[in-house]
Amino acid sequence: MYWETAHKETVDGFDIVLSITPEDMPPDWDETEEQRAETLRKIDNGTLAYFIAKVEASKHGVLLATEYLGGCCYDNVEQFVKDGDYYGDMVAEATKEAKAMIKKLQGE
Repeated sequence: MYWETAHKETVDGFDIVLSITPEDMPPDWDETEEQRAETLRKIDNGTLAYFIAKVEASKHGVLLATEYLGGCCYDNVEQFVKDGDYYGDMVAEATKEAKAMIKKLQGE
């Protein structure tokens, strides 16, 4: 599976990297057949980005936590980051896990 880096930032002292890869599972949303056909058409022609998101939290080049979310469908990846709902949750969980990993490594 090939992951493309889509966004980088620093949060609470952790390097956060959002990577994406195409989603291969068909969308399974509550839509009518017409809506579903339109959504699939937009995904196929690139009007909508449909992907799996991976958020990694690292410090000093050491990967400490990873979060995944499939079935992401947005106008573009920037909208996924900007809207922040799912992306923000992923970052919060990854930084929480990274902090816990550091404590564990320090023997706390």
